[in-house]
Amino acid sequence: MTHTPMVNDEMRAAIEDCTARLSAHLIDLVVRGPRGKTLVEIFIDAEQGVTSDLCSDVSREASIIIDRSGWIQGSYRLDVSSPGIGRPLRFAWQYKKHVGRTLAVKVRAPGGTVEHTGRLSSVGENGILLETAKGSAPQEFPFESLAEAVVKSPW
Repeated sequence: MTHTPMVNDEMRAAIEDCTARLSAHLIDLVVRGPRGKTLVEIFIDAEQGVTSDLCSDVSREASIIIDRSGWIQGSYRLDVSSPGIGRPLRFAWQYKKHVGRTLAVKVRAPGGTVEHTGRLSSVGENGILLETAKGSAPQEFPFESLAEAVVKSPW
């Protein structure tokens, strides 16, 4: 029988501490695949941007933590990268990196969420301004009203 390891709170906290020590933020942690062929994916972001050196540093530190912990039995592959387009933005500072780009946002509303797509025109302390239609005034969305925001590819 194969066993797919799960991300537990202890593992997530240890990897978050690791990335924070290296001036990065953990965006997502995914563990999948059977024993011996397990894939550990660590998605990071940083205010100053994600470089190959930062990914290498996180990979080196995270592999030591994982190896010592015993969370994963058998061999595994570790991939560390930036979240890439299509992964939801999690932190207010991430929005600033995407001013001028098109976002798809899901806004909490009574009875569910409402989706808006538009160009991110600015980011304030409490929310974002999104130009949803040419010629109309940008709409303001407070951070607490955003259920999800994803950068849309320009192609």
